Amino acid sequence: MLYKQISLWILLLLWSAFAQGQDSVYKQLQTQLIKVTDGGIIELPTGTYYLKKSLSMEGKNNVTIRGKGIGKTILNFKQQQAGAEGIRVTNGNNIVLEDFTVQDALGDAIKISETEGVIFRRIRTEWTGAPKATNGAYGLYPVVCHKVLVEHCQARGATEAGIYVGQSQDVIVRYCEVDQNVAGIQIENSLRVDVHHNLVNNNAMGVLVFNLPAISLTGRKIRVYQNQLYRNNFQNFASQGNYVASIPSGTGILIMAAQEVEIFENTFTNNQTVGTGITSNHTVHKRYKKYYNAYASGISIHDNTYQRGLKPTVFSRRFSGLKLKPQAVPHIIFDGVTNPAKPTQQVLCIRDNRVQDKAPLFADINISQGFKNIRYNVRAYRCSLPKLKQVWVK
Repeated sequence: MLYKQISLWILLLLWSAFAQGQDSVYKQLQTQLIKVTDGGIIELPTGTYYLKKSLSMEGKNNVTIRGKGIGKTILNFKQQQAGAEGIRVTNGNNIVLEDFTVQDALGDAIKISETEGVIFRRIRTEWTGAPKATNGAYGLYPVVCHKVLVEHCQARGATEAGIYVGQSQDVIVRYCEVDQNVAGIQIENSLRVDVHHNLVNNNAMGVLVFNLPAISLTGRKIRVYQNQLYRNNFQNFASQGNYVASIPSGTGILIMAAQEVEIFENTFTNNQTVGTGITSNHTVHKRYKKYYNAYASGISIHDNTYQRGLKPTVFSRRFSGLKLKPQAVPHIIFDGVTNPAKPTQQVLCIRDNRVQDKAPLFADINISQGFKNIRYNVRAYRCSLPKLKQVWVK
């Protein structure tokens, strides 16, 4: 008995020393973020560090935060007690984060706002264990930023999006891997964005491009190309009331109320509900109608490859009335809602796509009339729109 008491006492001492050591690590890191001078580099050593509060940096220029690599430097916030994010950066210029992992943040993993010149490079964000509604909303979250590059990053377990770009301009998301998020990549109310060469696998939905009301910046000039969108049929574990909770699992790419979007040279494989969806936000409240464009337009979908196993598809929420046999579920679905004030506006052009199964390529599902008279004829939309320009981020 005495031996067990001594062993327990030693363990308590060791745990107390460990906890004090982790608190000391937090103080050291936060002090560096406060005191770093313009042009400075903060080096994060190898190891796993358990942090109880958010790390934050504000008003810095030309600063790099660098670890020793994904899985080698790990900032774990599982015991977090204060702060809405794991790491928060605001009001900066030319900020680089690279080569580390952020785990189990209480809210968003890494949020950067109101910053010009942002690079996320070889960063992994994740919520460990089985994905659940209590996880944080976003993994990588640049919002109200200009000139953003996200490359060679990984994101897993977010209840809204692994990589979320909001209200930002001149953005590139490339060579990233996103899995087991509600949405893999979201582009919301952002201008001039390229999303390319990403592996978007096993999320509830792959890529969302949309505009929401009551936001001053209208998203447009967005290219999504040469991505692998594979088996995005994971359960939608978003909390009730969340916008993405209403989007059905099994979606490859969804474009909602966005303008000037080009989707090309992507490979869609076994996304069981829809490969590419184009919808309005016609359910928006009337008070937004004077300044919110709730309709998709200028959407170009070309040179993509579609394949899906012909399994039963269950449409949810507003689409629950859409009853289609497996062989009749199209790869590209348009809700058929157009802007009545612009009857001649070119909404959608579809050309040179390849179907590698027996499903139809396209359907206008006529949602405003309760899915009556669904039109599978794509000829009315066989046209070309001007190619959008490549996004450059220096």
